[in-house]
Amino acid sequence: MSVMFECKGLTKKYGNKVALNHVDLSLESGRIVGLLGPNGSGKTTMLKALRGLYPTSGGDIFWDGKSITSLSDKEIAHHVAYMQQSVNVSFDYEAIDIVMTARYPYLKWWQQEGPEDKVIVENAMKEVGVYHLRHRSVQSLSGGERQRVFLAKALAQQTEVLLLDEPTAALDLVYADDIFHEGRRLCDEGKTILIVVHDLELAAKYCTKLVLISDGRIVDVGAPRDVLTAENLRKAFRLSAAVYDDPYFKQQRIFVFPKGTTDIEDYKQTETSGEMSIDPQLK
Repeated sequence: MSVMFECKGLTKKYGNKVALNHVDLSLESGRIVGLLGPNGSGKTTMLKALRGLYPTSGGDIFWDGKSITSLSDKEIAHHVAYMQQSVNVSFDYEAIDIVMTARYPYLKWWQQEGPEDKVIVENAMKEVGVYHLRHRSVQSLSGGERQRVFLAKALAQQTEVLLLDEPTAALDLVYADDIFHEGRRLCDEGKTILIVVHDLELAAKYCTKLVLISDGRIVDVGAPRDVLTAENLRKAFRLSAAVYDDPYFKQQRIFVFPKGTTDIEDYKQTETSGEMSIDPQLK
């Protein structure tokens, strides 16, 4: 499995504040990697630095063995697409026009998008379920609909690597699960995804690797089962939790105890009925 990118000693400072503190990380091809951590821990800063949007204060980033400092923005855009956390659109663009901008890195300054670009854009919008919104103004869309439009833009860029900053924010339960399921499918086809995620159980369900970060430092890296432990969650999030296997499905579950809990007996099942409610259409 080849390494798509690697950062060594990555450091980013804002004045006296250290957002990333000597981070070492590598990302292998064909993986969906979840980036976890509390608010302000450095997740967004890391994604922007990896995309080349932020100058670093130290260390280096290598894409396919080449230092990011030796690559032009257009060259980076041929290899990695970045979906930011929230997007404010001040102009009244149609959704399809937003997605079409993903094709610009492949065009000369004098070229216009062609039939092939239009097919790629339409397919990306169909993949995330926003094709029917293609002629709607982006400003008229809900937060979840707008989020999916910008995810379609990232897909339409057709890069080997996707950097996704909370793509499931503002999405309902069904679409959030769909996004991760689609991510796994893309990785099976050879793409590599680094995704910021707050839902720990979604991360456990779909990610092949997790990176847990806190205060700009990596707390742990590895398989979900190894990273999502009560000890690690206390270190990173400063909370008390129980991590256990679902009794019915191959899934880790996480129960967070209210702050100040000292006795867990009140939260335990006194009786286990063994009953389960399940969709009657499923076998």
